[in-house]
Amino acid sequence: MCKVIAVRGATTLTKDEPEELDLKVKELVSEILTRNSIKKEQIISAIVTATVDIKCKYPATAARLGGLDDVPIIGAQEVDAKNGLPLCVRVMLHVQLDEEHAALDAVYLHEAKKLRPDLNLS
Repeated sequence: MCKVIAVRGATTLTKDEPEELDLKVKELVSEILTRNSIKKEQIISAIVTATVDIKCKYPATAARLGGLDDVPIIGAQEVDAKNGLPLCVRVMLHVQLDEEHAALDAVYLHEAKKLRPDLNLS
C-alpha cells in the first residue's frame, strides 16, 4: 500500500542573480531528496514559490536544473507580507511512499532556518 506525503523546504539568496538562484535551489532540492531518501520516480509534483524580490528568473526553472526536470511543477509568488523573510524560495514536493515509510524531514537552509526555529534543523 502507498500513501502520498508532502515534504517542504526553503532557502534564501544573498542577491537576486540567476547563478545564485540556480545554486541555492539546486542545493535545496538535493538536500530534500537526500535527507529523506526520496527517488525521483517517487515524486508526483512540486510547488515552488518565491518572494516578490526574486525577479531574475523563475525558481521553478532552477528546481528543474536541480533534478526535477520531468516533474510537474507549479510556480507562485509568496504574499508580500510585512516583515517577511526576503529573497526566499520555498519548495513543496508531493511524493508517493510505502505505508511503512517514516515521516519526512523538512529542510530549511541558510536564513530560511529562521522560518521554523521549532524544528530540529541541521
